[in-house]
Amino acid sequence: MPGRGEIARLLAGALRALAAGGTRLRPLNAAGRPGGLVCLPPSRYVVIVPDLHARAEFLRAIMRARLAVGYGSVEQDLAAGHVCVVCVGDAFHAEARAKDRWRLAYREYVDGYTYSPAMDEEMAENFETLCEVARLQAAYPHRFHFLKGNHENIANERREGNFPFRKFAYEGEMVREWVRGRLGDDLFRLVYTWEKALPLAAAGDGVLVTHAEPPVALTPRRIVDAYLDPRVIAGLTWTGNEQAEEGSVARTLDTFFPDRTRSRMFGGHRPVADRYALRQDGHYVQINTPNRWVVAAFRSVDEFDPELDTVDLAEAARIYHGSDT
Repeated sequence: MPGRGEIARLLAGALRALAAGGTRLRPLNAAGRPGGLVCLPPSRYVVIVPDLHARAEFLRAIMRARLAVGYGSVEQDLAAGHVCVVCVGDAFHAEARAKDRWRLAYREYVDGYTYSPAMDEEMAENFETLCEVARLQAAYPHRFHFLKGNHENIANERREGNFPFRKFAYEGEMVREWVRGRLGDDLFRLVYTWEKALPLAAAGDGVLVTHAEPPVALTPRRIVDAYLDPRVIAGLTWTGNEQAEEGSVARTLDTFFPDRTRSRMFGGHRPVADRYALRQDGHYVQINTPNRWVVAAFRSVDEFDPELDTVDLAEAARIYHGSDT
């Protein structure tokens, strides 16, 4: 478990980076604050990271991986300005891989966390992941981006596009009470402030990334102003499979990239059976394989091939370090 001081220091650095992006990177909303959209700078390649769910080692493995022929590790390429990395969100909650631990933690929660090894282990993984995200946000503010997902709701609130969360236990409430009780209200508010500062979408060169499928067609301005419209926040973080209007992705892409013949939208939110799923006539690429370390990595959306460019990191050496085939 990272210490309180380390968590506070890293989150403060991430918040400074999120506030200092400028209008070119993150256009201001109608209230004059950084809006919900990140505009990605030009890069040699892009890496899209699915829902993390307390998998800090997954994120570290991505930073160590070499995912483009002729380039270095992803973190080396972040430093050199060669790559943009976009995480679709959900730093907290280990979910199905820890369902037995959640059930044990629920008993600890009912007992007031007087003895809580299961919940302590869960929260150590959560904050280890959050700290790694915050470190990368501060170190590479123009090229490493983490989007808000539906699990970025430390207060377990039902407002501003957020909804309380439960799946195997009362995860949302259990986390809220653990953080306030063990780490204190000041750190709780810092995490809450960080969540409210996150963008909801990232766009660049024919690529649009959100946590979830847009329920209706959205324009860039509506996403920039998302924090002034809870319906947009809820739509981009909670929309499940088969809940979006038919054609919502294609129409959204048309508003972002009217002059491009090819564009794609990427997201996660719901698990997929294999490395990826194609939705909305192939316009939406869904990556979220909870038990595998799958990412999308590609040079150009014009040449994107999900069979080659959506890979498990265990396969990356074969695909990207070998021949171009």
